[in-house]
Amino acid sequence: MKDLLVAVVSLIAIFTDAKWRKIPNWLTFPAIAVGLIFNCLEGWNGLFRSAGGLVASLAIMLPFFALDFLKAGDVKLVVAWGTIKGLGQPLGQFFALWAFLYGALIGGLMALIVLATEKASSERQGRLIAMLKLMLASPKTAAYFAGSSPLKKPMPYGVALGLAAILTLILERWLGSPCPFLSN
Repeated sequence: MKDLLVAVVSLIAIFTDAKWRKIPNWLTFPAIAVGLIFNCLEGWNGLFRSAGGLVASLAIMLPFFALDFLKAGDVKLVVAWGTIKGLGQPLGQFFALWAFLYGALIGGLMALIVLATEKASSERQGRLIAMLKLMLASPKTAAYFAGSSPLKKPMPYGVALGLAAILTLILERWLGSPCPFLSN
């Protein structure tokens, strides 16, 4: 049942983020609550595992939110997965962590595809070259100009995260763990 809930929440997040660039609270907050309730049905151990998943997911995601790499909806989505699936044993097999890491890989691939398919004008190419020169000279100066960078194109990261959660579920189902490359 938990896997089904993660899959449904992920599919809805993919849809809403692709269409409206938003992962809504009406999706994430109830998912967190239902995750706590499902795990409470397993007793105190389930409650502690779920609460541990919530706290660990939040601890992983908050730095990325604070640095403005992720939006709040992305954070709440990963926290929902952590709460639903709980903090796994061993800790290296924590579902939300691996879904997030796979999401980073998928998001990176999506960004490369966007950059490769977008036709850059000579003005954009010139700005990109100037920005790269500035980055080599001074990271502070480059950060100042980052807002006007052609590389700062909004991307629905919830799509990458949702696809990654589904991939992680498949790995768990078929190979027995979210990261089969690590031994239990």
